[in-house]
Amino acid sequence: MAGLNKWLRSIVLFLVFFTIVAYGWYLFGGAQKEYIVTPQNSQYKIIDDSVQSGATTATLEINKHSVFLECNIINKAKWPFCEIAISLTNYIDKGIDLSTYHSVGIDIDYTSPLEDERVRVYLRNFDPTYANVNDPISLKFNAIEYSPGVDDGLKIFPLRNFQVLSWWIAENNIPVDKSSRQFDNISVIEIATGSYVKESYYAIRLNRLVFYGEWISESSLVKALLLLWVVTAIIIIMSERFILDKRIKHTEERSQRLRDANRLLYNKSLKFEHLACTDPLTRIRNRHTVTEWLEEITIQTQSNDIPFSMIFIDIDHFKAVNDTYGHGFGDTVLVKFAETIDKLIRRSDMFARWGGEEFVLFCPETNMSTAVEIAEEIRETIANKVWDFDREFKLTCSLGVAELVNESSEEFIHRADLALLKAKKMGRNRIEISWEHQQLR
Repeated sequence: MAGLNKWLRSIVLFLVFFTIVAYGWYLFGGAQKEYIVTPQNSQYKIIDDSVQSGATTATLEINKHSVFLECNIINKAKWPFCEIAISLTNYIDKGIDLSTYHSVGIDIDYTSPLEDERVRVYLRNFDPTYANVNDPISLKFNAIEYSPGVDDGLKIFPLRNFQVLSWWIAENNIPVDKSSRQFDNISVIEIATGSYVKESYYAIRLNRLVFYGEWISESSLVKALLLLWVVTAIIIIMSERFILDKRIKHTEERSQRLRDANRLLYNKSLKFEHLACTDPLTRIRNRHTVTEWLEEITIQTQSNDIPFSMIFIDIDHFKAVNDTYGHGFGDTVLVKFAETIDKLIRRSDMFARWGGEEFVLFCPETNMSTAVEIAEEIRETIANKVWDFDREFKLTCSLGVAELVNESSEEFIHRADLALLKAKKMGRNRIEISWEHQQLR
Protein backbone atom coordinates (compact mmCIF):
# COMPACT_ATOMS: atom_id res chain seq x y z
CA MET A 1 0.00 0.00 0.00
CA ALA A 2 2.90 2.37 0.81
CA GLY A 3 4.43 1.68 -2.61
CA LEU A 4 1.09 2.34 -4.30
CA ASN A 5 0.63 5.61 -2.45
CA LYS A 6 4.13 6.72 -3.43
CA TRP A 7 3.38 5.89 -7.06
CA LEU A 8 0.13 7.84 -6.92
CA ARG A 9 1.83 10.85 -5.35
CA SER A 10 4.42 10.84 -8.12
CA ILE A 11 1.76 10.82 -10.82
CA VAL A 12 -0.21 13.62 -9.16
CA LEU A 13 2.92 15.75 -8.72
CA PHE A 14 3.79 15.25 -12.37
CA LEU A 15 0.27 16.26 -13.46
CA VAL A 16 0.36 19.34 -11.23
CA PHE A 17 3.76 20.35 -12.63
CA PHE A 18 2.65 19.72 -16.21
CA THR A 19 -0.59 21.66 -15.72
CA ILE A 20 1.23 24.67 -14.22
CA VAL A 21 3.83 24.68 -17.00
CA ALA A 22 1.22 24.30 -19.75
CA TYR A 23 -1.08 27.00 -18.41
CA GLY A 24 1.83 29.29 -17.59
CA TRP A 25 3.04 28.85 -21.16
CA TYR A 26 -0.36 30.00 -22.36
CA LEU A 27 -0.60 32.96 -19.98
CA PHE A 28 2.84 34.24 -21.01
CA GLY A 29 1.95 34.24 -24.69
CA GLY A 30 3.25 30.88 -25.81
CA ALA A 31 0.03 30.21 -27.73
CA GLN A 32 0.05 33.54 -29.57
CA LYS A 33 0.60 33.49 -33.31
CA GLU A 34 0.78 36.03 -36.09
CA TYR A 35 0.26 35.87 -39.84
CA ILE A 36 1.94 38.84 -41.54
CA VAL A 37 0.93 39.60 -45.11
CA THR A 38 3.98 40.74 -47.13
CA PRO A 39 5.03 40.99 -50.80
CA GLN A 40 7.08 37.85 -50.17
CA ASN A 41 4.10 35.60 -49.34
CA SER A 42 1.36 37.21 -51.44
CA GLN A 43 0.66 38.96 -54.75
CA TYR A 44 -0.54 42.54 -55.18
CA LYS A 45 -2.45 44.08 -58.07
CA ILE A 46 -4.70 47.00 -58.94
CA ILE A 47 -8.45 46.75 -59.37
CA ASP A 48 -10.41 49.82 -60.47
CA ASP A 49 -13.61 50.84 -62.22
CA SER A 50 -12.27 49.99 -65.68
CA VAL A 51 -14.37 46.81 -65.51
CA GLN A 52 -17.39 49.17 -65.42
CA SER A 53 -16.10 51.16 -68.41
CA GLY A 54 -14.73 53.74 -66.00
CA ALA A 55 -11.89 56.18 -66.65
CA THR A 56 -10.01 55.98 -63.33
CA THR A 57 -6.24 55.54 -63.71
CA ALA A 58 -4.02 53.95 -61.07
CA THR A 59 -0.42 52.92 -60.42
CA LEU A 60 0.97 50.49 -57.86
CA GLU A 61 4.45 50.63 -56.34
CA ILE A 62 5.63 47.61 -54.32
CA ASN A 63 8.74 47.62 -52.17
CA LYS A 64 10.08 45.63 -49.25
CA HIS A 65 8.33 47.62 -46.54
CA SER A 66 5.11 48.94 -48.09
CA VAL A 67 2.74 48.96 -51.05
CA PHE A 68 1.73 52.33 -52.53
CA LEU A 69 -1.38 52.80 -54.69
CA GLU A 70 -2.02 56.11 -56.45
CA CYS A 71 -5.15 56.71 -58.48
CA ASN A 72 -6.98 59.56 -60.14
CA ILE A 73 -10.70 59.00 -59.77
CA ILE A 74 -12.77 60.00 -62.80
CA ASN A 75 -16.55 60.13 -62.37
CA LYS A 76 -17.41 58.14 -65.45
CA ALA A 77 -18.36 54.75 -64.00
CA LYS A 78 -21.49 54.35 -61.89
CA TRP A 79 -19.37 53.45 -58.84
CA PRO A 80 -15.85 54.88 -59.38
CA PHE A 81 -13.13 53.34 -57.19
CA CYS A 82 -9.63 51.90 -57.04
CA GLU A 83 -8.17 49.31 -54.70
CA ILE A 84 -5.25 47.08 -53.78
CA ALA A 85 -6.12 43.42 -54.26
CA ILE A 86 -3.90 41.00 -52.32
CA SER A 87 -3.92 37.34 -53.40
CA LEU A 88 -2.78 35.18 -50.49
CA THR A 89 -2.44 32.06 -52.64
CA ASN A 90 -2.11 31.13 -56.30
CA TYR A 91 -5.60 29.63 -56.44
CA ILE A 92 -8.76 31.51 -55.67
CA ASP A 93 -10.46 28.41 -54.24
CA LYS A 94 -7.53 27.44 -52.00
CA GLY A 95 -7.11 30.27 -49.53
CA ILE A 96 -5.79 30.50 -45.99
CA ASP A 97 -7.75 29.49 -42.89
CA LEU A 98 -7.90 32.59 -40.70
CA SER A 99 -10.70 31.28 -38.48
CA THR A 100 -8.23 30.64 -35.64
CA TYR A 101 -7.23 34.33 -35.64
CA HIS A 102 -9.20 36.81 -33.54
CA SER A 103 -7.95 40.22 -34.75
CA VAL A 104 -6.31 42.01 -37.65
CA GLY A 105 -3.85 44.88 -37.42
CA ILE A 106 -3.82 47.38 -40.30
CA ASP A 107 -1.42 50.30 -40.81
CA ILE A 108 -2.59 52.45 -43.74
CA ASP A 109 -1.81 56.02 -44.78
CA TYR A 110 -4.77 57.32 -46.78
CA THR A 111 -4.65 60.48 -48.86
CA SER A 112 -8.00 61.79 -50.05
CA PRO A 113 -9.69 65.17 -50.64
CA LEU A 114 -11.90 64.75 -47.58
CA GLU A 115 -10.67 64.73 -43.99
CA ASP A 116 -11.24 61.46 -42.09
CA GLU A 117 -12.50 59.72 -45.24
CA ARG A 118 -12.84 55.98 -44.83
CA VAL A 119 -11.32 53.06 -46.68
CA ARG A 120 -13.00 49.71 -47.19
CA VAL A 121 -11.26 46.49 -46.17
CA TYR A 122 -12.63 43.19 -47.50
CA LEU A 123 -11.59 39.70 -46.45
CA ARG A 124 -12.86 37.58 -49.37
CA ASN A 125 -13.77 34.01 -48.46
CA PHE A 126 -14.28 31.13 -50.89
CA ASP A 127 -16.85 28.46 -50.12
CA PRO A 128 -17.97 26.09 -52.90
CA THR A 129 -21.57 26.23 -51.62
CA TYR A 130 -21.88 29.80 -52.90
CA ALA A 131 -18.65 30.78 -54.71
CA ASN A 132 -17.46 30.18 -58.28
CA VAL A 133 -13.79 30.32 -59.31
CA ASN A 134 -14.80 32.12 -62.51
CA ASP A 135 -16.80 34.79 -60.73
CA PRO A 136 -14.72 36.94 -58.32
CA ILE A 137 -17.84 38.69 -57.03
CA SER A 138 -19.14 35.36 -55.69
CA LEU A 139 -16.49 35.30 -52.94
CA LYS A 140 -17.99 36.43 -49.64
CA PHE A 141 -17.36 40.07 -48.64
CA ASN A 142 -16.35 40.19 -44.95
CA ALA A 143 -16.07 43.97 -44.64
CA ILE A 144 -15.22 46.89 -42.41
CA GLU A 145 -14.86 50.59 -43.12
CA TYR A 146 -12.70 52.93 -41.07
CA SER A 147 -10.75 56.16 -41.31
CA PRO A 148 -7.02 55.34 -41.26
CA GLY A 149 -5.71 58.91 -41.53
CA VAL A 150 -2.00 59.50 -42.15
CA ASP A 151 0.79 58.36 -39.82
CA ASP A 152 -1.76 57.07 -37.30
CA GLY A 153 0.10 53.75 -36.98
CA LEU A 154 -1.27 50.25 -36.58
CA LYS A 155 -4.97 49.91 -35.77
CA ILE A 156 -6.26 46.57 -34.52
CA PHE A 157 -9.80 45.34 -35.22
CA PRO A 158 -11.45 42.19 -33.84
CA LEU A 159 -12.56 39.96 -36.71
CA ARG A 160 -16.00 39.86 -35.10
CA ASN A 161 -16.38 43.52 -36.17
CA PHE A 162 -16.39 42.50 -39.84
CA GLN A 163 -19.83 42.28 -41.44
CA VAL A 164 -21.04 40.52 -44.58
CA LEU A 165 -22.33 43.04 -47.13
CA SER A 166 -26.10 42.86 -47.46
CA TRP A 167 -26.12 43.58 -51.19
CA TRP A 168 -23.85 40.58 -51.75
CA ILE A 169 -26.18 38.32 -49.72
CA ALA A 170 -29.20 39.48 -51.70
CA GLU A 171 -27.54 39.40 -55.12
CA ASN A 172 -26.18 35.87 -54.63
CA ASN A 173 -29.31 34.55 -52.88
CA ILE A 174 -27.21 33.32 -49.94
CA PRO A 175 -29.01 31.02 -47.47
CA VAL A 176 -29.27 32.15 -43.85
CA ASP A 177 -26.76 29.58 -42.56
CA LYS A 178 -24.11 30.98 -44.92
CA SER A 179 -24.85 34.71 -44.48
CA SER A 180 -22.63 35.35 -41.46
CA ARG A 181 -18.93 36.28 -41.53
CA GLN A 182 -16.58 33.49 -42.55
CA PHE A 183 -12.78 33.30 -42.45
CA ASP A 184 -11.94 29.63 -43.04
CA ASN A 185 -10.78 30.05 -46.66
CA ILE A 186 -9.60 33.63 -47.27
CA SER A 187 -7.91 33.86 -50.65
CA VAL A 188 -8.09 37.61 -51.39
CA ILE A 189 -7.82 40.76 -49.27
CA GLU A 190 -8.97 44.04 -50.81
CA ILE A 191 -8.25 47.57 -49.58
CA ALA A 192 -10.38 50.06 -51.50
CA THR A 193 -11.23 53.74 -51.57
CA GLY A 194 -14.32 54.82 -49.67
CA SER A 195 -17.92 54.26 -50.61
CA TYR A 196 -18.55 57.85 -51.77
CA VAL A 197 -15.46 59.11 -53.58
CA LYS A 198 -15.38 62.15 -55.81
CA GLU A 199 -13.28 63.05 -58.80
CA SER A 200 -9.84 63.69 -57.33
CA TYR A 201 -6.44 62.23 -56.45
CA TYR A 202 -6.35 59.34 -53.95
CA ALA A 203 -3.46 57.37 -52.47
CA ILE A 204 -3.33 54.31 -50.24
CA ARG A 205 -0.04 53.28 -48.63
CA LEU A 206 -0.23 49.88 -46.95
CA ASN A 207 2.56 49.74 -44.36
CA ARG A 208 1.58 46.64 -42.40
CA LEU A 209 -1.13 43.95 -42.43
CA VAL A 210 -1.00 41.30 -39.72
CA PHE A 211 -3.46 38.80 -38.22
CA TYR A 212 -3.32 37.85 -34.54
CA GLY A 213 -4.49 34.52 -33.18
CA GLU A 214 -3.73 31.58 -30.92
CA TRP A 215 -2.39 28.14 -31.66
CA ILE A 216 -4.79 26.86 -29.04
CA SER A 217 -7.55 28.69 -27.23
CA GLU A 218 -7.66 28.90 -23.46
CA SER A 219 -10.83 26.82 -23.34
CA SER A 220 -9.28 24.09 -25.54
CA LEU A 221 -6.16 24.01 -23.38
CA VAL A 222 -8.24 23.73 -20.22
CA LYS A 223 -10.30 20.94 -21.79
CA ALA A 224 -7.14 19.07 -22.82
CA LEU A 225 -5.66 19.38 -19.34
CA LEU A 226 -8.97 18.34 -17.82
CA LEU A 227 -9.09 15.32 -20.15
CA LEU A 228 -5.55 14.37 -19.14
CA TRP A 229 -6.53 14.51 -15.48
CA VAL A 230 -9.72 12.54 -16.08
CA VAL A 231 -7.97 9.78 -18.08
CA THR A 232 -5.25 9.48 -15.47
CA ALA A 233 -7.84 9.38 -12.69
CA ILE A 234 -9.73 6.61 -14.51
CA ILE A 235 -6.56 4.53 -14.88
CA ILE A 236 -5.70 4.99 -11.21
CA ILE A 237 -9.23 4.14 -10.11
CA MET A 238 -9.32 1.02 -12.24
CA SER A 239 -5.90 -0.07 -10.92
CA GLU A 240 -6.85 0.13 -7.29
CA ARG A 241 -10.63 -0.41 -7.42
CA PHE A 242 -10.47 -3.84 -5.75
CA ILE A 243 -8.39 -2.78 -2.74
CA LEU A 244 -10.12 0.59 -2.37
CA ASP A 245 -13.72 -0.50 -2.84
CA LYS A 246 -14.69 -0.20 0.79
CA ARG A 247 -12.76 3.03 1.21
CA ILE A 248 -14.52 4.54 -1.81
CA LYS A 249 -17.89 3.53 -0.44
CA HIS A 250 -17.07 5.09 2.91
CA THR A 251 -15.79 8.23 1.19
CA GLU A 252 -18.93 8.50 -0.91
CA GLU A 253 -21.12 8.26 2.17
CA ARG A 254 -19.04 10.89 3.92
CA SER A 255 -19.06 13.08 0.82
CA GLN A 256 -22.85 12.86 0.65
CA ARG A 257 -23.09 13.98 4.25
CA LEU A 258 -20.75 16.86 3.51
CA ARG A 259 -22.75 17.80 0.41
CA ASP A 260 -25.94 17.83 2.45
CA ALA A 261 -24.30 19.97 5.10
CA ASN A 262 -22.80 22.28 2.49
CA ARG A 263 -26.14 22.59 0.72
CA LEU A 264 -27.75 23.69 3.99
CA LEU A 265 -24.96 26.19 4.62
CA TYR A 266 -25.14 27.38 1.02
CA ASN A 267 -28.87 28.08 1.24
CA LYS A 268 -28.29 30.08 4.40
CA SER A 269 -25.37 31.94 2.84
CA LEU A 270 -27.55 32.95 -0.12
CA LYS A 271 -29.80 34.86 2.22
CA PHE A 272 -26.91 36.75 3.81
CA GLU A 273 -25.26 37.26 0.43
CA HIS A 274 -28.44 38.84 -0.90
CA LEU A 275 -28.51 41.28 2.00
CA ALA A 276 -24.82 42.13 1.50
CA CYS A 277 -25.20 42.56 -2.26
CA THR A 278 -28.35 44.70 -2.29
CA ASP A 279 -28.62 48.47 -2.14
CA PRO A 280 -30.93 49.09 0.86
CA LEU A 281 -32.84 51.93 -0.81
CA THR A 282 -33.47 50.76 -4.40
CA ARG A 283 -33.23 46.98 -3.70
CA ILE A 284 -30.91 46.43 -6.69
CA ARG A 285 -27.26 45.41 -6.70
CA ASN A 286 -24.75 47.61 -4.94
CA ARG A 287 -21.40 48.84 -6.22
CA HIS A 288 -19.24 46.57 -4.05
CA THR A 289 -20.75 43.38 -5.43
CA VAL A 290 -20.64 44.59 -9.04
CA THR A 291 -16.98 45.56 -8.73
CA GLU A 292 -15.94 42.03 -7.76
CA TRP A 293 -18.17 40.49 -10.43
CA LEU A 294 -16.91 42.90 -13.10
CA GLU A 295 -13.27 41.89 -12.61
CA GLU A 296 -14.15 38.24 -13.18
CA ILE A 297 -16.43 38.73 -16.21
CA THR A 298 -13.94 41.13 -17.82
CA ILE A 299 -11.29 38.40 -17.84
CA GLN A 300 -13.75 35.75 -19.05
CA THR A 301 -15.13 37.99 -21.79
CA GLN A 302 -11.72 38.97 -23.13
CA SER A 303 -10.40 35.40 -22.97
CA ASN A 304 -13.36 34.02 -24.92
CA ASP A 305 -13.58 36.96 -27.39
CA ILE A 306 -17.19 37.78 -26.43
CA PRO A 307 -18.66 41.32 -26.72
CA PHE A 308 -19.46 43.07 -23.44
CA SER A 309 -20.89 46.57 -23.00
CA MET A 310 -21.88 48.85 -20.17
CA ILE A 311 -24.18 51.87 -19.78
CA PHE A 312 -23.53 54.57 -17.18
CA ILE A 313 -26.78 56.34 -16.20
CA ASP A 314 -27.13 59.58 -14.25
CA ILE A 315 -30.35 61.38 -13.24
CA ASP A 316 -30.23 64.92 -14.60
CA HIS A 317 -30.29 67.79 -12.08
CA PHE A 318 -30.85 65.44 -9.14
CA LYS A 319 -29.18 67.81 -6.68
CA ALA A 320 -31.86 70.37 -7.51
CA VAL A 321 -34.50 67.75 -6.69
CA ASN A 322 -33.06 67.23 -3.21
CA ASP A 323 -32.57 70.94 -2.65
CA THR A 324 -36.10 71.81 -3.80
CA TYR A 325 -38.21 68.95 -2.48
CA GLY A 326 -36.04 67.38 0.21
CA HIS A 327 -34.05 64.19 0.50
CA GLY A 328 -37.15 62.12 1.28
CA PHE A 329 -38.67 62.94 -2.06
CA GLY A 330 -35.26 62.41 -3.68
CA ASP A 331 -35.16 58.88 -2.28
CA THR A 332 -38.60 58.22 -3.75
CA VAL A 333 -37.37 59.41 -7.15
CA LEU A 334 -34.37 57.08 -6.92
CA VAL A 335 -36.56 54.08 -6.05
CA LYS A 336 -39.05 54.65 -8.88
CA PHE A 337 -36.26 55.45 -11.34
CA ALA A 338 -34.52 52.14 -10.52
CA GLU A 339 -37.81 50.21 -10.70
CA THR A 340 -38.55 51.63 -14.15
CA ILE A 341 -35.17 50.67 -15.59
CA ASP A 342 -35.20 47.26 -13.89
CA LYS A 343 -38.39 46.42 -15.83
CA LEU A 344 -36.76 47.36 -19.15
CA ILE A 345 -33.57 45.30 -18.94
CA ARG A 346 -32.94 41.69 -19.92
CA ARG A 347 -32.40 38.83 -17.48
CA SER A 348 -28.76 38.55 -18.54
CA ASP A 349 -28.02 42.21 -17.73
CA MET A 350 -26.54 43.36 -14.40
CA PHE A 351 -28.14 46.55 -13.02
CA ALA A 352 -26.64 48.29 -9.99
CA ARG A 353 -26.64 51.52 -8.11
CA TRP A 354 -23.16 53.00 -8.43
CA GLY A 355 -23.61 55.82 -5.93
CA GLY A 356 -25.93 58.75 -5.31
CA GLU A 357 -27.99 59.27 -8.47
CA GLU A 358 -25.62 57.21 -10.66
CA PHE A 359 -26.56 53.76 -11.91
CA VAL A 360 -24.75 51.31 -14.14
CA LEU A 361 -26.07 48.62 -16.48
CA PHE A 362 -23.67 45.85 -17.59
CA CYS A 363 -24.72 43.96 -20.73
CA PRO A 364 -22.85 40.64 -21.24
CA GLU A 365 -22.62 39.23 -24.78
CA THR A 366 -23.77 42.60 -26.13
CA ASN A 367 -21.99 44.72 -28.72
CA MET A 368 -21.96 48.50 -28.93
CA SER A 369 -24.88 48.90 -31.35
CA THR A 370 -27.22 46.78 -29.22
CA ALA A 371 -26.10 48.58 -26.05
CA VAL A 372 -26.90 51.93 -27.67
CA GLU A 373 -30.38 50.65 -28.56
CA ILE A 374 -30.92 49.61 -24.93
CA ALA A 375 -29.65 52.99 -23.72
CA GLU A 376 -31.97 54.85 -26.07
CA GLU A 377 -34.95 52.82 -24.86
CA ILE A 378 -34.06 53.74 -21.26
CA ARG A 379 -33.55 57.42 -22.08
CA GLU A 380 -36.81 57.70 -24.03
CA THR A 381 -38.81 55.79 -21.41
CA ILE A 382 -37.57 58.00 -18.57
CA ALA A 383 -38.10 61.22 -20.54
CA ASN A 384 -41.66 60.32 -21.60
CA LYS A 385 -42.89 58.57 -18.46
CA VAL A 386 -45.73 60.09 -16.47
CA TRP A 387 -44.60 59.63 -12.86
CA ASP A 388 -47.04 58.97 -10.04
CA PHE A 389 -45.36 61.39 -7.65
CA ASP A 390 -47.44 63.64 -5.40
CA ARG A 391 -46.40 66.64 -7.51
CA GLU A 392 -45.80 67.41 -11.16
CA PHE A 393 -42.27 66.41 -11.98
CA LYS A 394 -40.23 66.03 -15.18
CA LEU A 395 -37.37 63.52 -15.06
CA THR A 396 -34.60 62.88 -17.60
CA CYS A 397 -31.29 61.07 -17.55
CA SER A 398 -27.92 61.14 -19.32
CA LEU A 399 -26.14 57.99 -20.45
CA GLY A 400 -22.62 56.95 -21.42
CA VAL A 401 -22.06 53.74 -23.40
CA ALA A 402 -18.81 51.76 -23.86
CA GLU A 403 -17.89 48.34 -25.24
CA LEU A 404 -15.05 46.37 -23.62
CA VAL A 405 -11.80 46.20 -25.58
CA ASN A 406 -8.35 45.03 -24.49
CA GLU A 407 -8.37 46.91 -21.17
CA SER A 408 -8.86 46.51 -17.45
CA SER A 409 -12.25 46.77 -15.76
CA GLU A 410 -11.17 50.12 -14.25
CA GLU A 411 -10.32 51.51 -17.70
CA PHE A 412 -13.62 50.18 -19.03
CA ILE A 413 -15.57 51.97 -16.28
CA HIS A 414 -13.52 55.12 -16.74
CA ARG A 415 -14.34 55.31 -20.46
CA ALA A 416 -18.05 54.87 -19.85
CA ASP A 417 -17.89 57.51 -17.09
CA LEU A 418 -16.18 59.94 -19.46
CA ALA A 419 -18.91 59.32 -22.03
CA LEU A 420 -21.51 60.08 -19.34
CA LEU A 421 -19.74 63.32 -18.41
CA LYS A 422 -19.73 64.32 -22.06
CA ALA A 423 -23.48 63.63 -22.30
CA LYS A 424 -24.05 65.93 -19.33
CA LYS A 425 -21.80 68.62 -20.78
CA MET A 426 -23.59 68.40 -24.15
CA GLY A 427 -26.93 69.28 -22.59
CA ARG A 428 -28.15 66.19 -20.72
CA ASN A 429 -31.04 63.88 -21.68
CA ARG A 430 -28.78 62.28 -24.30
CA ILE A 431 -26.43 59.38 -24.99
CA GLU A 432 -22.70 59.59 -25.67
CA ILE A 433 -20.53 56.70 -26.86
CA SER A 434 -16.92 55.86 -25.98
CA TRP A 435 -15.23 54.25 -28.97
CA GLU A 436 -12.46 51.94 -27.72
CA HIS A 437 -9.62 53.99 -26.12
CA GLN A 438 -10.64 57.45 -27.39
CA GLN A 439 -10.48 60.19 -24.76
CA LEU A 440 -13.78 62.02 -24.38
CA ARG A 441 -13.65 65.64 -23.32
